[in-house]
Amino acid sequence: MKKTILLLSTLFTLSACSLLPSPYKPPVEQGNVIKTEQVQQLQLGMTKSQVMYVLGTPMVQSTFNSNQWHYLFSSLYTDNKSKLSEVKHLVLTFQNGALQDIQEK
Repeated sequence: MKKTILLLSTLFTLSACSLLPSPYKPPVEQGNVIKTEQVQQLQLGMTKSQVMYVLGTPMVQSTFNSNQWHYLFSSLYTDNKSKLSEVKHLVLTFQNGALQDIQEK
């Protein structure tokens, strides 16, 4: 009887040490999804409404400089062993209502 209990307790203990993969975790995406094709469509001199048509509403409009728009995108992917993250930051500067500068950070 003692051997049976010992055997069962050993089996239950070892079954907790399995090598099964962790459950699927979907990627967490936040902000504006910015595709390379969209950025390539931008041209200096475009109006704010044209830029908004291509990229959508900016995530942040600078408080101190209303002529600067920020498009932010971040995603977090997790696999069984590590976390991978991607961050994109696009800063658009306007002057007199026209696109003056494009910066990718």
